Amino acid sequence: MQLNLIFLDEPDLPLSQSLAVGLTTAWDQLDGASRLVALEILTRLIARMLSAQSTKEANDE
Repeated sequence: MQLNLIFLDEPDLPLSQSLAVGLTTAWDQLDGASRLVALEILTRLIARMLSAQSTKEANDE
C-alpha cells in the first residue's frame, strides 16, 4: 500500500495551467545541491530495498 503525503501532492490542474498560475512542486523548490543529495539518498534506499528483496527471495528457496 502506498500512502500519499498531502503537502507533496500535485494540484489537480494540468501541468501547463499549473505553470501558468505559478504553482511549484516541492522538487522545484530545492536548489541543485539539495536535489543531488536527495537523489543520492533515494538511490541508496532503492539499492537497500533491492538487496533485501533478493536476500529474502534467496532464503525462501
